[in-house]
Amino acid sequence: LGLAEMAARDPWMEIAGRRQISRWVLCSTCHQEFTGTLQLELQRHRWRLARDAPVTADRSAALIVLAATLQELYAELDVAECDVAERLLLEARRGVADDSPIYRQIILPTDIRRANNLVHLGRPREALEILEQIRQKADELGADAQTRAEYKAALSSALAGVGRFEPALRIAADGVDLMRACCGPESEDTLNAMCARAQVLASSGRIEEAKVAVGQVLTMRTRILGPDHDRTRRAQALLRDIAGLTA
Repeated sequence: LGLAEMAARDPWMEIAGRRQISRWVLCSTCHQEFTGTLQLELQRHRWRLARDAPVTADRSAALIVLAATLQELYAELDVAECDVAERLLLEARRGVADDSPIYRQIILPTDIRRANNLVHLGRPREALEILEQIRQKADELGADAQTRAEYKAALSSALAGVGRFEPALRIAADGVDLMRACCGPESEDTLNAMCARAQVLASSGRIEEAKVAVGQVLTMRTRILGPDHDRTRRAQALLRDIAGLTA
């Protein structure tokens, strides 16, 4: 990871990063995802390189990933950190029309992340407004299965935020099934969807079911990533938080 960090500061990365986006996400030696503060520094550097790019897609993509990295790095986002991510996502969205060719690849997932972020900020009704706009556009564009699954996860969280637990639970379960089918039962996307469903379960008072769901995620992450990985620790923290609801 030290070599990867040095490479990110090399001018060559400006060219290589544009040609192969995975260089900003995966270690070229071991092919593991960058996590934690290194991941954040890589995405900050990528944004500095793309900041003055004439192509809107380059700037938007860099901002989206930087905001998503902030959301992932801070497992328990406070309002200030959420607000930073929200401003980044708004900037990425600005200047790109809904009928742009890059809408499906960049803006659609940006708007889904914006909705998730608004739920964290305690603004679920605003999130629902964005998600309704997304639904209309996604239907028109024929969004792929993974995007639909991410949409369902965001929608379930927003619905739970306004107390509509029955549809939230149904949609969260659909999202997990869809993500499992398109990405595999042990992919990070599937595990994230399972955590999102567990949070909806906990919000609705079904604490024991939520603990079981997070326990499954924790078991898989411990086996796949190891007990000291950032994502394993986030699952442990989520399990403690849910268990604390019954204390």
